Amino acid sequence: MKLFKRKNIIPLCLASLFAAFAASVTADRIVTVYGQGAVLGTFSAAEVDSIAFGTTGTLFKLYNSSRYQLLLRSRSKVDSIVFSGEYDKSSYPEFNTTSLYHDMDVSYNEDSKVYSLSTTGGDPYIFTKTLTADLPSDSCVIAFEYRCPKGVSDLQVFFADPVSESNSARTSQIPATIGSEWATFRFNIKNYRELFGWGKKGDRLRLDFGSASGVDISIRHFRIRIMTDAEKEQLARADSLEKAKKTMAQNLTKYLSASYDSKITNVDVSFDTVTITGNCVGEGQFAVADVAPFEDVTETRKFEYTADIPTGEFTIKLPRKLKRSTLPNYDRAISKWAIVKVNEDGTHTLVSHARYADDVIAKYSAEKCEFKGKKGIAAGGGSKYIADFESLDVHSITQNIVLSTIISTTRGRGFTQPYYYGGKTYYINTGSVAGYDATLKAAQKKDIVVEAIILTPTGSGYTDPECTGGYYTMPNMTTALATNYYAASLDYLARRYSTGENGRIHHWIMHNEVDQGDTWTNMGSQPEMRFYDRYIKSMRLCYNIVRQYDQNASVLGSYTHTWYISGNEYSPRTMLEQNVQYSNAEGDFRWGIAYHPYPINLLRPEFWVNDRNYATFNNNAAYVTFYNPEVINAWILKKEHLYKDGTKRVLVFSEQGTNSPSYSETDLAKQAAGAAWIWKKLQKLDGIDAMQWHNWSDNRAEFGLRIGLRAYADGDYKDLDPKPVWYVWKAAGTENEDEVFAPYLKTIGISSWDGIVRTVK
Repeated sequence: MKLFKRKNIIPLCLASLFAAFAASVTADRIVTVYGQGAVLGTFSAAEVDSIAFGTTGTLFKLYNSSRYQLLLRSRSKVDSIVFSGEYDKSSYPEFNTTSLYHDMDVSYNEDSKVYSLSTTGGDPYIFTKTLTADLPSDSCVIAFEYRCPKGVSDLQVFFADPVSESNSARTSQIPATIGSEWATFRFNIKNYRELFGWGKKGDRLRLDFGSASGVDISIRHFRIRIMTDAEKEQLARADSLEKAKKTMAQNLTKYLSASYDSKITNVDVSFDTVTITGNCVGEGQFAVADVAPFEDVTETRKFEYTADIPTGEFTIKLPRKLKRSTLPNYDRAISKWAIVKVNEDGTHTLVSHARYADDVIAKYSAEKCEFKGKKGIAAGGGSKYIADFESLDVHSITQNIVLSTIISTTRGRGFTQPYYYGGKTYYINTGSVAGYDATLKAAQKKDIVVEAIILTPTGSGYTDPECTGGYYTMPNMTTALATNYYAASLDYLARRYSTGENGRIHHWIMHNEVDQGDTWTNMGSQPEMRFYDRYIKSMRLCYNIVRQYDQNASVLGSYTHTWYISGNEYSPRTMLEQNVQYSNAEGDFRWGIAYHPYPINLLRPEFWVNDRNYATFNNNAAYVTFYNPEVINAWILKKEHLYKDGTKRVLVFSEQGTNSPSYSETDLAKQAAGAAWIWKKLQKLDGIDAMQWHNWSDNRAEFGLRIGLRAYADGDYKDLDPKPVWYVWKAAGTENEDEVFAPYLKTIGISSWDGIVRTVK
């Protein structure tokens, strides 16, 4: 019901409006304000006392009896005010401010109806009170207004009870607000209500606001409302996309397990040509298809570049470079190749697995560099960090490389040096590169193996179009231009850090903790196979570029301490098994594992007690932690998991450490005991090549953890003072090892290190 057009200032008493609509407007009705096709606010009529418009027609205020502004929109045109439906408190669940919250301070202002939340730890969450009645079936949009100067990385909603990852959903980030402006956050839970059967009397929500402390959030008008027409259309489109994603995942599963009669047996890439050998079986017209990284082999119905082949055994030579789509000089070394049947309508039917290059000629190849010891450090910088290369006698380090700090598609702001790839010009930030050079050159002088962690930040030019938040994104490989940008970044790094002149990268860790994709390698909610496929594409792209400069390098998958459970989104063991399946189907490559065997509870160092029930000694263990590294050691050594020439794949522990909850003597001893334990295990486990202790030093911003070898300034400790764990790590592998380690036997409650290595069943 449209009430009026706005003129000059018109203060209105809602009581006078109620007089006109007395028959239909009562306190149990809902007042909905619409503007520009969107719902600006929904309130109980009992809340509303008066309405006012500003002189410009752009200012709209709605007040309660205390003259508190329920709604203020200075930039939105108000189209209509509608009184309808019955108000139901079940649609306005309140937060439980008495006890059911964690890692946050909570308060509530009765006058303003504003909740104030301030996070104090790495796991901040709050429960709502239970629903007093069944939620109306069409109420399926969580909406609230908020102020949050820092923003929140993501919001996780648990549909309780029970409280479990399987009964939860992650939303996009909550963007930061500016000044005193209120912003609106919306999350459609229609599908989740149906999936979890949530919304009955007695149900409740738990809201997890990211994982950072020191974040202040003000919330008002928290409600679960009906969808607008626009939201219904948006949900329908999302449902259609979700069905397409599931179909692709099913197609990939069928593709990998298929037994094709036709087969490509070898792909050889020289400087100028790509030579493809195979056997084609069947009747009709056949061709070899060039499948670019931005094409999906199971979904493409007509490949852009094909070459006719005869039936039977064949060998075909094609030019390595060509103009493709928007790329003037596309390099087919990063493509894979498949046999397709050419249908009468010109479309293609896949009749073989696709195969990546078996051999790519090297422009130059760096010498092979072996791990000379298992001791390493990670996540450090500066002169003292470099000095610890020698002080601790380390043989390996990790190095985060954030691609967006190195290369840009546009010139400016430090990005000035041109770099050409694929016929496109990019720009290098030489200042950022110099910072990486310093550490890598220092490592090169000490003959230290470097594992580079390749990171693509959310909100950068690498962001996947389906990314919904998190700290880092799956790199965008959905278009020719986006793929070329990513490939150019890797090509620059491989070229620069392969000869040793500027330092050396020996192994390439592809992104971070991909099994926790929502936070660290985000590409939105995905069926497992679709996510795995994209990750394999990223690994293969890096591999086929890097091997042009270093034939001995490996690309390593990065995983959390979960094993055969999807504690976050995906199961590491399942992902690794998919790596094997992809290698069998599309040609093997030098992939390995960069694992993070933290204790199950990262905050508590006593894994030798806490992890026993879930970090078991079998391949179905829920977790692999410091307690049971034997499990992943056994996995990497299995015959069916070896590289095609029979060699073991690289397995490193690239990020982990025991925490010291405080700098008390007891906590520091427990942390040091954990280091002694894992080192004693490493010496007996031949499948594990190295371990880089993370962090090198404690970091105040790392979610309340103190897992470093060195301290930050606190109490008796000065900044970068060595902790007891530093001395343990220094002694590891030396003649002083047993002497330094001995006191920690008592800490753990054992008499000898001999019995800590277990057999995997």
